[in-house]
Amino acid sequence: MNKMYSIKIEWSAAYECVISLYAFIYEKERKNLPMGIGWKEETARMLPPDFAQELADERWEVLHRIVLLVAQSPAKAGVEDFLDWLERIPPGEIYERLAPWVETIPLNLGEIRDRSLSLLRRWNEHYFSKLEPRILGNLERSARELAHLANKMEPIALIDHATKGIWIEPTEELQHVVLVPQYHSAQSSVLDFYRGLATCLYPVADAAREHADPLMELLPITQCLADEKRLHILRCLAERPCTLGDLQKQVSLAKSTVHHHVSALRRSGLIRAHNTGNMNASYYSLRESFVEQLPQLLRTFLAIGGNTR
Repeated sequence: MNKMYSIKIEWSAAYECVISLYAFIYEKERKNLPMGIGWKEETARMLPPDFAQELADERWEVLHRIVLLVAQSPAKAGVEDFLDWLERIPPGEIYERLAPWVETIPLNLGEIRDRSLSLLRRWNEHYFSKLEPRILGNLERSARELAHLANKMEPIALIDHATKGIWIEPTEELQHVVLVPQYHSAQSSVLDFYRGLATCLYPVADAAREHADPLMELLPITQCLADEKRLHILRCLAERPCTLGDLQKQVSLAKSTVHHHVSALRRSGLIRAHNTGNMNASYYSLRESFVEQLPQLLRTFLAIGGNTR
């Protein structure tokens, strides 16, 4: 039997600065962002035109490695603390810090570091430093609350709770998982494995709000339940865990379409994605807790049995 990994819960604005730039650059996931599809256009107007154009053409392949460096940095009380530290360390040290976790490391680490610093410093100046303070405060609060729960829950269940359905299976290789709250890529979790280490930036979708809004949790669930194929997938998973291929046979759709439905169900917290040592889910299972939580969410939204007004 594989030994259970350890959990570390972190919070630093440096993580959010990196993930916000990732959200701006990465087209594929922007439709799932809590800020809405108009966020990029609004943000681009905050940037100098030449910088906005530069980011439009950017392919920042080292982004997740920057997240890994944030996790290892001794200086991350603020964004500038981390960037100053990153600027000071030589390329050889960057290599040593990445080598245990990353299989392929580019030879031009100094050039990549300088490029990353330039992008992040300008992004911080023109966008991130102007972010609503409430967002960062709520992210920090989420980390504190999760740290409190860590004393009461097993690591695997704690990750499931934070991410609403990512189930990181213990393996012989995996030793540590770092959990970090983030806002800019909610509803999605950003999960990466680096040999014995995994980083998971879990979503806090209502971080911009003064008070939690039950609609933020209820709406994705009801939207998923309003689709016949997704209901069929849920019924399949209620019978037994399934791989993506198993589900494809059950619902008779293209694999890409099934993956789309499964991703929506996972983001909404209706099913679990079981990850075994890599970012791709090995199989899926029903997340039974949503069946119990749905009536309470609905009552809270309708202010029956709870005061939401």
